[in-house]
Amino acid sequence: MPTVRRGRTYQKYGDDDSRGLGGVCSVILILALLVLPPAFLYVSERSRYVRYETLSTALSGGDIYELNRRGGDRGRHRRDGILLSPGTLVHGTSSNVYAHPADVDMDVAMPGALILRRRTEYCQWEEIQSRTCETCSRTVKAKDGSSKEESYQCDCVVRYDYVKNWRNRRINSLLFDQPGAHHNPMRDPMPSATFLDERAALTFREYGDDAHDDDVEAEEGGGDGDVVLRAILDPRMLSSGVRGWPYRNVEFNHDGMPPSPSYFARFLSFLGLSSLFRDDTRYETLSLLRDTPNSKAALRDNFVYVGRGGYFFSPYESPSTYGKLFNYFVQYLEGSLFDWQVGDLMPSCTAGDLRFRYEVQDPNVVSILGQVDASRDRVEDGIRITPRAMTTTNGQVDAASTIGLVHAGRRSARAMLVDEDADSRFRANIARVVLLLFWSIPASRLGGVALGREMGLSSVVVQAMGALGLCATLLGGMWLMIWGGTYGSIESIFAFLAGSVACYRAYRTSYGMGRGGRRWRAVWCRIAKWANTPPEWRVEDTYVGGFDSSARVGPGDDDKARSKKL
Repeated sequence: MPTVRRGRTYQKYGDDDSRGLGGVCSVILILALLVLPPAFLYVSERSRYVRYETLSTALSGGDIYELNRRGGDRGRHRRDGILLSPGTLVHGTSSNVYAHPADVDMDVAMPGALILRRRTEYCQWEEIQSRTCETCSRTVKAKDGSSKEESYQCDCVVRYDYVKNWRNRRINSLLFDQPGAHHNPMRDPMPSATFLDERAALTFREYGDDAHDDDVEAEEGGGDGDVVLRAILDPRMLSSGVRGWPYRNVEFNHDGMPPSPSYFARFLSFLGLSSLFRDDTRYETLSLLRDTPNSKAALRDNFVYVGRGGYFFSPYESPSTYGKLFNYFVQYLEGSLFDWQVGDLMPSCTAGDLRFRYEVQDPNVVSILGQVDASRDRVEDGIRITPRAMTTTNGQVDAASTIGLVHAGRRSARAMLVDEDADSRFRANIARVVLLLFWSIPASRLGGVALGREMGLSSVVVQAMGALGLCATLLGGMWLMIWGGTYGSIESIFAFLAGSVACYRAYRTSYGMGRGGRRWRAVWCRIAKWANTPPEWRVEDTYVGGFDSSARVGPGDDDKARSKKL
């Protein structure tokens, strides 16, 4: 149960401007938010291009050897202990997985799982700051003596609250308003980790040549004359996990069987809604934990299996007498030594307690696509499958140009490559949406200031046109620079030209600002205003100069624009 405590409340009279180091940091943050998203988008688009080229090369190359297809020359290298020549790109589907990833610190191994993951949680205090402010108005002056009215936040009330609960990360409490009463020990003896079996093995059966790529059901036919190939899966093949198979929690009980469903679950099953509350937990017998009492984690940090939720728990040991006295002294200085609240009586964990549980990816059937190991390592009566770094058309090799895929289920090589391309496209679209939502809107307004236009006073249609146009222009330019004429050149040119036209139309139909003053100064003042800096940090050259008559506005908009600038 979470523990909630109320901290102190502060009343700050006057303005709420960011001054001193806080104002400088705010300006740096605004500048980073304006500069980093385009760089991040370029990296994303570049990775998307390399990934597409890599997958297309593998798909159109036609040199993928099917491990499950009967016939061929797979046995020509049996003399050297290798069934296939090194460097060959191979694909196969197997329902026989032999792997035992283990957590040596806890002496726990999970048979049949390709990936074992330890997820650690920390009992920590979290500080929640709430701020409520009034809205005031003031007069700011430019260098030429002209002035205007602006609104700002003033007379703020700041309140601190604290919540203690299990978190998936540690929280540094040194910068809390009351660090003594809400101290978070930074112990982390068993951080989250992922474990793989260096010798995970798969076996592949051959099936007839008349079967199609997707008809892998024949693989497990088990007919006479089936040839079994054994393959060792390199851990690098699992760097991205097993696609199409979720991580399952692991719990241990006496018989390794799931508990009986509750009455509510049986009622949902009767209604045909059991899938809404399906239990994907993997249950194992307690015999797998027979060595944990003597493990390093148990002897060093008192980790024990508590059973509920599959958690291993380690209590926080009280500090020494000197540590307690120092903490009491800090509480005395901050005024929280005798601040007892109702939340202190609620049962909860102790800050510094640790717990973790295991998750696994253990598909029954997997499909792999990689290459036969080109090193000198030999696997007796089998091969070793590793990722393959493919050279793209521009001759570059990087992480995105690696083919080392492990998918759950019976998937053909073509289906696996298509799925990977869909994942790559999805990640690229996420970056594009982030650019549109979090960058193009403020960037278009700042660009309008640089060109003497005020996008914030324009209609919603004009603002949307400016943001979409800037985003399309940037994307189209990057596509032309990265993809060139290899793919989608027409789409890239169309996006660039359409974005440019939209930007020009937004420029022509937006509200005009005063012509006087330096534009770079106006841009700086706008950035400083977004950073909530005081008026003396952002003194513009002038607030006069008239409304730009070249902008197209509606009836009555001229007076509205003038009133905003005077």
